Amino acid sequence: MEKNIIFQTFSLCKNYKGFKAVDNVSMTIYEGDIYGFVGENGAGKTTLIRLVSGLILPNGGEYQMFGVSNKDPKIGDVKKKTAAIVEAVAINKGLDAVENLKLQCHIAGVTKTTAELKQILLDVGLSEAAIAKKRAGSFSLGMRQRLGLAMALVSEPKFVLLDEPMNGLDPKGFVEMRETILRLNKQGVTFLISSHILSELDKMCTRVGFLSHGKLLEELSIDELHEKARRKIVLRLKDIDNVSQKIIKSLDLKETKIEGESFIIYDLVDVNDVMALLTREKIRVEGIYAGEETIEDYYRQIMGMSGEVAK
Repeated sequence: MEKNIIFQTFSLCKNYKGFKAVDNVSMTIYEGDIYGFVGENGAGKTTLIRLVSGLILPNGGEYQMFGVSNKDPKIGDVKKKTAAIVEAVAINKGLDAVENLKLQCHIAGVTKTTAELKQILLDVGLSEAAIAKKRAGSFSLGMRQRLGLAMALVSEPKFVLLDEPMNGLDPKGFVEMRETILRLNKQGVTFLISSHILSELDKMCTRVGFLSHGKLLEELSIDELHEKARRKIVLRLKDIDNVSQKIIKSLDLKETKIEGESFIIYDLVDVNDVMALLTREKIRVEGIYAGEETIEDYYRQIMGMSGEVAK
């Protein structure tokens, strides 16, 4: 069954004095997606989210949200189904967490009880102590990220745009934020998420778009990404130049590379054959890993194909 399209752009452009921050981007987000937006600093991720949020206007192209064009006056009504956190979270530092949510409810025209607001705060990982006592001005960056997500959720949006939601979070915070996003997604919320923490995107996204210098290089599902990602065997070796040549010759390898003290084999060779060779030739190995490339590996690969260098 064909999925409903929640958000779509058509040759969307944003220029600043001749600089193309968003360059003819055409992308599609389906209902139920957690769409990861991947790109280097300055790739255009935040600019695109600002365009969609209505904070800035495009120079060309258009976008549609829930089937309504940004050129249609009805787009304002449609955007009531959406929420966005763009760059710095807009919180009132003199208010506590619940008071910030009450203010957001007033702005959004939403009615929530104090108990409901406290539950939203708990759901995004803020502690009882933070909710009960602290003013938002004393929150850490990670706590402000959680509060910002809670503020976005008070209107019960169907489409949420998050710009670097993992920024400032510790590893525990990564897990809590990821679990929150996954839980909300199961409840029917579609997400567009930009992030530099590519390993985290790999754990929760359904689809990924690779952006560089304002251009969308590729857009694919996470399953397609893992199909395209090359399998590899990584060996940590001493005297890597000489030893790697012996391994290449013995196994007749065609596709390999050296990164630091790691020798990487991309040929479709059985790891057991590699282990047997190492044992037979008495080659000392400090570590061995067999798996597939990550989302970050693939990003570097397609950046190389496009002639760009990730920053």
